[in-house]
Amino acid sequence: MKKTFYVAPVPASRPRVTRWSTYYGKKYTQFKADMKMALNDVQFTPFEGLIFADLKFFIKIPKSWSKKKKKSKQGKFCDNRADNDNYIKSILDSMNGVYYLDDSQIVDIRSRIYWSETPRIEVELIELSDDC
Repeated sequence: MKKTFYVAPVPASRPRVTRWSTYYGKKYTQFKADMKMALNDVQFTPFEGLIFADLKFFIKIPKSWSKKKKKSKQGKFCDNRADNDNYIKSILDSMNGVYYLDDSQIVDIRSRIYWSETPRIEVELIELSDDC
């Protein structure tokens, strides 16, 4: 299964705890809402076996950068400060129950982060056979 989500990738954040409630930051909350909308009309029977996930995250190039810097970074590996595992967590949690029953089914992951003018997330899921 291959799918491209035209949603700007956001790393999963830790919940913030106050005396009255627990909540996530605005960017992550918006990302979860955007992914919910993108997954709303998906007609797919969730995988039941073990899964290999190939993930590509395309991070928006900042507007503040010069044209020269934008051109030199386009398509290159992203060197921002966000951790790859937090990007992985955000997308896998979003797809839980839609493409697979639970993200614990994912036993092999490959993930890359690139700079791009078009922010998006490309996902490929492959159900593994039992004789691997």
